[in-house]
Amino acid sequence: MSQDPAFLEEISKISSTVYSVGRTRLIKLSIPFSQIPTEIAAKLREVSPEEVYNAPAAQGPEKTADPAVLAITAKVAGARLMGYADSITMTGKRSAAQLDISAASGNRLAMNYIAGTFKELGYEPEWQCYKSRKADKECNIVARRKAGQSGAKAILVIGHMDSTGYENAGADDNASGAAGVLEMARILAGYKSDHDLIFVTANGEENGIAGGYACARKLKESGELSRVSWAINMDMISWNKDGVLEIETNKEFLAHADWVGAQARLYTKLEPHIATPAWGSDHVPFLEAGIPTYLSIEHWESHNPCYHKACDKMAALSWDYAADIVRLNLAVIAGKARLTPLASKP
Repeated sequence: MSQDPAFLEEISKISSTVYSVGRTRLIKLSIPFSQIPTEIAAKLREVSPEEVYNAPAAQGPEKTADPAVLAITAKVAGARLMGYADSITMTGKRSAAQLDISAASGNRLAMNYIAGTFKELGYEPEWQCYKSRKADKECNIVARRKAGQSGAKAILVIGHMDSTGYENAGADDNASGAAGVLEMARILAGYKSDHDLIFVTANGEENGIAGGYACARKLKESGELSRVSWAINMDMISWNKDGVLEIETNKEFLAHADWVGAQARLYTKLEPHIATPAWGSDHVPFLEAGIPTYLSIEHWESHNPCYHKACDKMAALSWDYAADIVRLNLAVIAGKARLTPLASKP
């Protein structure tokens, strides 16, 4: 179920909590589900107790870090991540609803900035528009790096760019994750891969994961979705109190999540925790499509107190912590794809 503070207050009037660890909260309704208002019911998901899991990642056998992977992760720059996030945050009000009000909204300015940054990094940005608003179109911004051979498998990296709509806010949620997508795209532009790489800054996540579902639908229509072998989501990656990273997925992919946790211990200072089931962010549509997918997110037991509030600003965020999450996700790609450095330009 959603962890939005206003929603939690509303749902508490008609339920009791039976389990609450990290992002996972189970409730027992005191009224029939059919009597719950539609807008509240949409933020609930029926689960069985067997689906629920939240614990530190399994300790695997000792391994030695691969120098080639270390060379990739060493390229991550916290200062650059902060710069990307600051530019996105300072576009104004980034909720998708602003596209109903103005053709020069904060949401549009964020789309423009991200498309321009992809262009500067050598990509041809795709405006994946899926909804016409009153004053503008609601779009994901997508960048691709083709493997070069027909029928290659693909890895998708996603993080939403929209916010709940406060002025120059939503720095952690989720300018940080969108910045992570840009930083991964920047670094991987210097490598040839045997997988297609798809970078998505999604829109409308705060409105029912609209952009994530639209992206999955459009990839299915083009036939690409069947080639996506792995997907990575970044949402709220820059608030740190204890060095813990939550890796959230569904029960059928627990072994995959433990492997990701092993990469975290090998290539970062993060302490990985695994959580199931998945809910409420852009990893969900790809999990529903049967694709091994995980969310990388800050530890929910000590998450940002300004979550979905006007105080979600750049101050007090940890870009060293965010950089480690980006390093992990690059290490995961390096473990799943063959990456070859491109010759440096003279």
